[in-house]
Amino acid sequence: MQMRLKIGGLLLCAAGALTASFPAIAQQPAGASSALPQANGPTGGAVTQITVSGGNRALFKLAIAPMVGDKDVSDNVDNTATKDFTLSSLFQVLDPKSFTANLAAEGTGIDPSSWRNVGAEGVIKGMSAMRGANVHLELKLFVVSRGAAAVLAKDFDVPPSGVRGAVHQFDNEVVKWFTGTAANFGSRLVFSATTGRGQKGVFQIDSDGQGLSRLAAASNVALAPAVGPNGVYYAGGLPDGSYALFRIGNPVAVLRHSGLVFGVAFGSGKMALVISQNGQSDLFVGASDGSGLKQVTRGGLNTHPAFGPNGQLAYVSNQGGNPQIYVDGKRVSWRGTYNMAPAWCNNPDEGTKILFMGRDGATWDIFSVSPDGSAASMKRLTQDQGSNTYPACSPDGRNVAFFSTRGGLYLSNIDGLNQQKISTASGESLRWEGM
Repeated sequence: MQMRLKIGGLLLCAAGALTASFPAIAQQPAGASSALPQANGPTGGAVTQITVSGGNRALFKLAIAPMVGDKDVSDNVDNTATKDFTLSSLFQVLDPKSFTANLAAEGTGIDPSSWRNVGAEGVIKGMSAMRGANVHLELKLFVVSRGAAAVLAKDFDVPPSGVRGAVHQFDNEVVKWFTGTAANFGSRLVFSATTGRGQKGVFQIDSDGQGLSRLAAASNVALAPAVGPNGVYYAGGLPDGSYALFRIGNPVAVLRHSGLVFGVAFGSGKMALVISQNGQSDLFVGASDGSGLKQVTRGGLNTHPAFGPNGQLAYVSNQGGNPQIYVDGKRVSWRGTYNMAPAWCNNPDEGTKILFMGRDGATWDIFSVSPDGSAASMKRLTQDQGSNTYPACSPDGRNVAFFSTRGGLYLSNIDGLNQQKISTASGESLRWEGM
């Protein structure tokens, strides 16, 4: 019998893999169901509550007023901030057509009663001016119930190309002011995608869907990218048929092994490698520079490593007969027959979860589960919305990114709500910088 398992975009055939010597099959927890869970309510619907200052409340209604100064800069600020706060699932951004305040008279301040009349609870205002070759930005957050004084104000001096980055920084601080934890607007996602027949490349994209670009890989078969020390790493195919570990910007392999290197993960000062040998694949863990590698799985197909916030190692293994999610040797996914691509998510309100993709009939969907594998903790984030694959979690634990056959790259909150398409880009092995 022959088993096939996808490793970072490559289908490997392991003849006789099912007859290999596996550890004893772990027992399913009492009361657990083998069927995949159904979604609780509409998975694509709007978010209705957030946690602000220790309590639940409806989405905070935020007005983003036109900047005082250059119109192009104002449009850039408005578009960037609107996208950030919409994607955050924390705010309802109000339609500018509803604004009744005398913006010219207000300048960079506010008349609270004017904004209260349109339902705004918060207002973002600012101004821009050229200072030499740089743009000087002043951005302010007002909370209407607190009066006319800004509760947050930041200044930036950046080149014109840096306006978006400055707005991301300010927006991160706005989220921190409300929740105590900054957001990660302006961070990057990396992934691999088909670029031609038998060829794959590594790409990066900003977390708001802007700035898609292909990274210069030394191999025309570049798989399973991961953010590590000093850059982005990937498994690259060589002309002799071998695979080694590369880093973007370095034409020479940074690590070779007697087997084939098909994947990598970094976290807690460690590196995990997927090494294929003799029709099987195992995980090796060592220091982040690749020294001191030790084999931590034995036999079968073990792939898709991902480090958790405390150094735990999640991965996919077929040691129980079909691909499932494991953490440090313990099986944690007990529902579904084919689960893969784990990603850790440390949410400030809901704690640590593991995201993964599970096959449901002819499609894939995104799920989450507690790291302890408790049966009741498994949750479905997508359902009846095409096929959804390769989840990644934002560094602040609030957002989930994934690819969908609905047409590209999507973001949602940790519960699968407020799904927003951010790009038509599609691929596999999605990772979010900062994890």
